[in-house]
Amino acid sequence: MRAFTQKGAAQKPVQEKIAPVHGNIQYVPSLLPVGFLSDFSSDEDDGGSNTNMDHSDDHHGTSSVSSALPRKRQKLEVPYREQRKQKQAAKQAELEHAYKDITKHLKSKKTVFVGGPRGLQARRARTIEVHLMLVVKNKHSFKVASEMAAETNGFAAKWGGRQVRGWTREWMRTRKLPVSQWGRHAKISSLLDDPAIASELRTFMRSNKWSMDPQKLAKFTNNELLHTEATKYLEGIVQTEMPQGLKRYIELELFPRIHMKVGRGVSLSTARRWLPNDGQSMSWVPDGEHKLRKKGAGRGLHQSSIICSTVGHLEEAAHTIEYGKNYEGYWNGEMFVAQLRDKIIPAFERAHGPGYQALFLIDNSQGHSAYADDALLISRMNVNPGGKQAQMKDGWFIDAGGQKVIQPMIFPSDHHDHPNEPKGIKARYLRENCDYTFETLKTNLPKAMASVRLSTIRLWEHRMHRWMSAYRSGLETKTAQLQVKEFSSRKYKSHRRVPETVACLFD
Repeated sequence: MRAFTQKGAAQKPVQEKIAPVHGNIQYVPSLLPVGFLSDFSSDEDDGGSNTNMDHSDDHHGTSSVSSALPRKRQKLEVPYREQRKQKQAAKQAELEHAYKDITKHLKSKKTVFVGGPRGLQARRARTIEVHLMLVVKNKHSFKVASEMAAETNGFAAKWGGRQVRGWTREWMRTRKLPVSQWGRHAKISSLLDDPAIASELRTFMRSNKWSMDPQKLAKFTNNELLHTEATKYLEGIVQTEMPQGLKRYIELELFPRIHMKVGRGVSLSTARRWLPNDGQSMSWVPDGEHKLRKKGAGRGLHQSSIICSTVGHLEEAAHTIEYGKNYEGYWNGEMFVAQLRDKIIPAFERAHGPGYQALFLIDNSQGHSAYADDALLISRMNVNPGGKQAQMKDGWFIDAGGQKVIQPMIFPSDHHDHPNEPKGIKARYLRENCDYTFETLKTNLPKAMASVRLSTIRLWEHRMHRWMSAYRSGLETKTAQLQVKEFSSRKYKSHRRVPETVACLFD
C-alpha cells in the first residue's frame, strides 16, 4: 500500500525504527518521532516527489548516535572496599591516639581538675578513658561501650551513655574535658531562713514595735543576735561534735593500731576531759628532743635581737616585724643586711666607743644569708626584658674555643626597644617538658640515649677501664678513686702554667 498526504487532509505522525547496528557503537533501542510530513517545505515536496512520495511499510530508516554514552559502572582508582578499610584504619588510629592522650592526661601530676581529683570533671574524664578503652582494646561498638562506661562510673546507662558519647567526641576533636555547670548559679542564703533567728527577730520587733527603726534592728542583729547564735554553735561543737569525733578516732583507729581491745568504749565525759589537756602535759617525741609547739592561729611577731658579752642586750639594735603575707611579710636576708648596717653597727659603736672591732656570731639561717644587689640570680630576673627587675652585673661563659666571653645583662643605650634596661630570660624547666608519665618516659629515653656524643662514650669507656684496673690491683675504694682521678685531672706545679680558661673558674 502507498500512503499519500495532501494539504488539508488529516496528518499522521510518521515514525521510523532505529535499526540495530552491529559494532562498538551503542544505539538507543527506542522509537524516535521525526515529525509530520507537512512540516517540510513545499519546495522539497515538489522537487523530491519522484523519490519521496513512495513509502513502503517495510522501509527502515537508520539514525546513529555520534558519541557513546558513559557506562553505568566505572572502575575507581581506589576500590570502594579499600577506601572503607582505609577510613576504618584512620578512625581506629584516631581512637587509639585519643585513648593514649586521655590516659596520659589522667596520670600527669600537672593536671588540675575542677572540683579536685574526686570531683565531677575527674569522674567524667575517667568515664571517657573507660569508653575509649572498651572501643580500642575490647572492640566494643561506640554506643555499647559508652553505655557500659557510663553505668560503670555511676551514670545512667541510656542518658549517661549519650552524654559520654558527646564527651568523647569533644575530647577527640578539641582535647578538652567537659566542664560542669554546677555552682554557676548564684546561691543566696538569708539569716531569715533560719527559724530560730526569725523567731528571735519577731520577738524583738514585737517588744519594741513603737520605737523600732532599721538602725536599731541592724544593731540588734550584729551585736546581740549573731553573738548569741555563734555562742550556741560553738557550745554544740565543743560539747558534742569534737568529743564524739575524738571518741570515734580512739575506738576505731588508735586502739586497733596499738593492738588494744576496745571494751565498753570511751564515754563522752572522758573525751571532754581529754580535749582541754590535748598535748599540754605529755606528748611523744624522740629521745633527747623537745616538742616544737605550733604557732598560734592568730597574728605574731618576729624579732631579730643582738646580745653582747660586755654590755648585754642591745635594745636599740633590735628589729621587730609583724609577720604574714597580709602584714609586713617574712624575715629575709635583705632585712638582716639593713639591720646590720643601720642599727647593729651604730648601736655597737655607741655602746663601746670608737676604735673597737666587733666579732658577730650569727647562726646559719636562711634569713641571715643575702646576695649582693647585682648578683646573678635567676630568681630576680623576669621572663621578658624590661620592667621592674634587678640591675645585674655582667656575666661570662666559656665558648667552644675555650675563650671567656663577657655577657652583659643590661641592654645598651642605643637599643631600639629597651635602652639601658635589664634583660629577661625565658627559662625552660623540666616540669614544662615532662608530665611525669611512663608513656613520655618511653618516648624521651631513646632520644636521650641518641643525644650522647661518641666522644663522651669513649671518655667514659676509658674511665671504666681505669676503675677495673684499680680494682684488679686490690685497691680500696678511696685509693682507687685517687688513682682514677690522676688520669682525669691535671696538676699544675706552677701558677704561671695555669691556662686562662681554668683560671677564670676561680675568679
